[in-house]
Amino acid sequence: MIRDVDEMPWIGEGRALDLANTVIVGASRGEDLDFFTDPALTARWRQQVSDDRLARMPLERLVELRAVVREALDAAHKSEPLPPHLRARINGLAADAPLVLELDEAGLLRQVGRGGPVDAELARETLQLIAAPDTFTVRRCPAPSCGMFFVPRRRNQGWCTERCGSRARSTRRHHRGGRASNVT
Repeated sequence: MIRDVDEMPWIGEGRALDLANTVIVGASRGEDLDFFTDPALTARWRQQVSDDRLARMPLERLVELRAVVREALDAAHKSEPLPPHLRARINGLAADAPLVLELDEAGLLRQVGRGGPVDAELARETLQLIAAPDTFTVRRCPAPSCGMFFVPRRRNQGWCTERCGSRARSTRRHHRGGRASNVT
């Protein structure tokens, strides 16, 4: 079963995830659905994504950046270190997205992004996602016909959306029931 791609409920979790989640893993007959190979899905995604600069980026550049982001998020999901070539690529991109220190009204020091090219900001966001020091690091949704990356909002969150959780539980019950009926 494929998700309703027109709704795109996974869009809006940050630019890095918005770009990475333009592929639905195993969407149809085990084949991945790539939004950037379908003009209608590409147009829909461009309408949904919150950053106009990212939405207007040439398709070839989006595909190139997505590969970098997805590889980094996949490594984080698997708790693997980034390969040296990928680490160098992301660090190089992020170098153009400066962070500055500011003192706020309460006297607290914080880091603030100061713009830069959208691909550099995207690289910085990816680095922040994969270097999260707590248990709320990037995960990949295990639900059938999904595979979206997400940052859990609670420790035991297993799926990117409630719809995926329901679909995964339903599929699990169906498979258990199918085996049990074959035995008797």
